[in-house]
Amino acid sequence: MITDDLIDRMARKCLLSDEDLDAVVLDERPKRIQTVNLHHLALAARSDDFARTIERADYITADGWPIVSLMRSRGIDPARVTGSEFLERMLSGRQFHGKKAAILGADRHTGYDFRGQLHDSGLQVMFREHGNRSDWKARKLAKKLRKYDVDLLIVAVTPPFGDMIGEAVRKAGFRGVVVNVGGAVNMVTGNATMAPGWVRALKIEWFYRLAQEPRRLYRRYIIECLPVFLKVILPSYWSRGRA
Repeated sequence: MITDDLIDRMARKCLLSDEDLDAVVLDERPKRIQTVNLHHLALAARSDDFARTIERADYITADGWPIVSLMRSRGIDPARVTGSEFLERMLSGRQFHGKKAAILGADRHTGYDFRGQLHDSGLQVMFREHGNRSDWKARKLAKKLRKYDVDLLIVAVTPPFGDMIGEAVRKAGFRGVVVNVGGAVNMVTGNATMAPGWVRALKIEWFYRLAQEPRRLYRRYIIECLPVFLKVILPSYWSRGRA
């Protein structure tokens, strides 16, 4: 359920810029960072367990102008911070050189491509876990992460499962940083198409993706997300405009 308390908690934990996200990831204290977009709110509206998963994140990033607008209604002004842009910075810069990483999720082909990109950028990929999600056990994963002294767990699984397994692994004793990036790994490896710059500038990425995969995304965007946009995002946008 989406409550005012949940939105306030999100605002207090929201990272304001790409630089803030990089700094938080490089800080070695244990934490989980969750990207939140409109689909996450739609899932939270239907599942109290998932709403609590968002609440339990140490930090969130606002992905998409609806979440940016919602955060601005709470008095903060974040930039849009996406998982794919974070991964692109990780791959193109040297600030993460020497970090030990693990990949949870994505398919084996995508994971293999992403591992190669991380190695080329100076990160050590200690292990990858793909396979069947039903076989993943948080305690076993946390133990393996500790064994290989992993600094950064990249969870490349779409919500709600990706965020919830990331929280479960952290709760099971992983002492590194968990970053939930959803399908961003597919984008940075070229296994999914990223929206062109002009589409992102017009804030119609959802329409671009819907046009690409109408059968898969119609329910997500129209049936699940649109009611939350009308009930939660639009009123906050109007109230902020009047203020």
